Amino acid sequence: MSKVEKFLQKHHQSSAEIDIGKKVKEVLEEMQQGLEGKGCLPMIPTYIGHINNVVRNSRRLLIDAGGTNFRAAVGYFDYNGSVVIEDVIRTSMPATNGRLTKEQFYDAIANNVKPLLDKCGDVGFCFSYNVKMDKDIDGIVAPFSKEVDAPEVVGSKVGRCTLDAIAKLDKKQRNIVILNDTVATLLGGQANNIDKQFCTYIGYIYGTGLNICYIEDTAAISKLEQKPDDDKMIINIEAGNFNKFRLGDFDQVVVNNTANPGSQLFEKMTSGKYLAEIMLVALQTYKEENNFAGKADIQPFTLKDVSEFLDGQEKLIYSFFDTDSDRTEAKELCRELVDRAARMSAIFNGAVATYKGQPNGAPVAIVAEGTTFHKLTGYRANFEKYLNTILAPHKISYEIVGGDELNLVGTLMATMARN
Repeated sequence: MSKVEKFLQKHHQSSAEIDIGKKVKEVLEEMQQGLEGKGCLPMIPTYIGHINNVVRNSRRLLIDAGGTNFRAAVGYFDYNGSVVIEDVIRTSMPATNGRLTKEQFYDAIANNVKPLLDKCGDVGFCFSYNVKMDKDIDGIVAPFSKEVDAPEVVGSKVGRCTLDAIAKLDKKQRNIVILNDTVATLLGGQANNIDKQFCTYIGYIYGTGLNICYIEDTAAISKLEQKPDDDKMIINIEAGNFNKFRLGDFDQVVVNNTANPGSQLFEKMTSGKYLAEIMLVALQTYKEENNFAGKADIQPFTLKDVSEFLDGQEKLIYSFFDTDSDRTEAKELCRELVDRAARMSAIFNGAVATYKGQPNGAPVAIVAEGTTFHKLTGYRANFEKYLNTILAPHKISYEIVGGDELNLVGTLMATMARN
């Protein structure tokens, strides 16, 4: 065992100490608890189920409201069944540059999409904030993150209020569907792979944050008081809430510095927003314990800096050290923490895949989206290594799929749930 491995083991940050079989079982147990309305996983019903048919050449208004950016577009399936996205508008998310009232917030959304209103009808709204979904495929807004300053909006029905604001500008009758970005990712993967055979789909976001969704049998969602007619439904797991992975010493430092240290523990141990901070604490602690041979001037850095360092580029993190041996150990430490994050996410995706996959059948489609998944050096290779370890004994295969503009394409797909 190397010096770095012993150091990580001492601080409970070692990838190897995470028991894959045990954690897969715990994920599945918590998913079941969540379907019953208990446990640490919200398992949010989306009321979006089978989308067997798409309406051709019916233009829809697509809205994508993210953490800082707001996009709108016109989207439709052409006569060949191909997705067309056009007239894309990009601007800042309302209430990210100052407080807005409820009326101001929804009027800002309506004004953002005003240039598109005469070109399209029904609305799909990818609203990447916490909402409580209802059977009308609308959602009640929960408290926003600190980036959006619109407290009056909390408790409102985002779809209904958006349509009311649009109606001030255009009297056309419209339906609306609300979904979050992970669900949009799954549906976008379906739309982009409509000619392929998969036994099921998993939506996986691994970027600044982390989340997973999948397609559940409606009969299995015991917490639903009234079951919808559709026998399938996408479940938004809100996987970042999983709390059965042991926090390491460096995880704990980062978690304690967040606004709500008791929540979103899986996300805070692995996602792009926090992983560089965990590595920073690890390198600083390695220095404090006199493990580096030379001088080490360790300053804050990003995951982009980590990738450049692991790729051998002589940039920011390289400059922290004055000996090659220290750089080698620092690389090993960062590489091991990337591996640990990949192991935990593979456990979660693998659990869902074993739950819904078919042995010796068509593969599971994992629709993976997020800069961290695609660009963090070593992450995807380690993720697939562990995923294969989990799925091979079950004789379940998988394929990682993607596509362009998954959020907008998936939002278009969701509007077909109304037809």
